[in-house]
Amino acid sequence: MKFLSGKAARRALALVGSWCLVGTAHAQAADLPWATPLETIGDSLTGPVARAIGVLALAASGGMLAFGGELGDFTKRLMMVVLAIATMILAGNIMNIFQG
Repeated sequence: MKFLSGKAARRALALVGSWCLVGTAHAQAADLPWATPLETIGDSLTGPVARAIGVLALAASGGMLAFGGELGDFTKRLMMVVLAIATMILAGNIMNIFQG
């Protein structure tokens, strides 16, 4: 009785091979010239100031959409974009809290 068929064995070998290369690729990513500016932007978007701005933007845009009355179509769409961006920033901050 075979343990793995030919097709399954090739897939398992490819999976193990790619898993072994992930560490190498991650180690080489630190040498890229744009890694430091991207890390700076990432740190700026996950800090306490970004969290406070996200909460304020979420409250303001949600309030405008809920109680805005006769807002124009462009203003409604702009508030939806602000609401989406604030939600993404807050979600990133919440994930950082859970990850430690």
